[in-house]
Amino acid sequence: MSNAVDRIPTVDFAPFLSGDAAGRAATVAALGDTFQRYGFVSLVGHGLPPEVVQGAFDAAQEFFARPEEEKRLVQDKRNNRGFVPMFDSQLAGQKPSGHEAFSIGHPDRPDDPELLALPFYSPTPWPELPGFRERIEPCYRAMFGLGEAILRACALHLGAPEDFFAEMSRQTYSNMRVIHYPPQEAVAETSEFGVSAHVDRGLITLLIQDMNGGLSVQTPEGDWLPVVPDPKAVVINVGRLLRHWTNGRYPAALHRVINSSGRERYSMPLFVHPSFHTVIDPQALVGEAPAKPDYAPIVAGESVYAGFQRDRVSWKQPEAAGAM
Repeated sequence: MSNAVDRIPTVDFAPFLSGDAAGRAATVAALGDTFQRYGFVSLVGHGLPPEVVQGAFDAAQEFFARPEEEKRLVQDKRNNRGFVPMFDSQLAGQKPSGHEAFSIGHPDRPDDPELLALPFYSPTPWPELPGFRERIEPCYRAMFGLGEAILRACALHLGAPEDFFAEMSRQTYSNMRVIHYPPQEAVAETSEFGVSAHVDRGLITLLIQDMNGGLSVQTPEGDWLPVVPDPKAVVINVGRLLRHWTNGRYPAALHRVINSSGRERYSMPLFVHPSFHTVIDPQALVGEAPAKPDYAPIVAGESVYAGFQRDRVSWKQPEAAGAM
């Protein structure tokens, strides 16, 4: 029987959140199997409040409709926070990405002065737009809570204690981006993609998106599979750190965005990271020696920072490689 599919698989997460032991076990198996095959999943039954999600999308549209000079008042290039102008995100050797964004750090910053000095823990410069922060921040918190639940399920699938990732993420530097993609034809002279093919750097990414589509993921066979929008779903994908920690068991798939809908597209990815000093070692998670040199123990934040330094043209907008 062929394993070909026309879209990434869908998993119902509700039994894990509220079901009995059998329902939780079945969900863990389905989620883990999908991650092992594709590194991507469309998750329904996730429990995100629809009014919180809609409020965040409304706030995003209001912000990006503001004049450019007003949006640039909340731009912090050095620390990758606040407004990211159109074409300002660029991977080395590629054309600029055809999107603008607003980058948000975790609302709860650590007390450690050493961590606070790092760009990953910089505060978010919120705009003076009534209701913007009040609608975006609850969406961040709801998505981050879901991310913690997904990682609990992953830990169980991998044979680790359910709280394995929670213990590693007390001082997370997770960040969220609110993104606006004009129609591709409007940016075609400057950019080929809303964002070009890339792999996210964190543990997992959670994505909520409007119904205009444009995201696609590369399958293990090398084909590009559209991620068809579903108003009831959150798209989840594996990042490099989780691939590393699982000794390659969970792949981190290439994905890209081309907004060919002819309409404005909005999306909100949340990139879930552990604490900066967390050691990523397959032996600790899956009880295996590194399968290859690339999976030798690393320090999470140091590795992510070094990767951005290598791959980016400059340290202007380091998280842009993770836009979806």
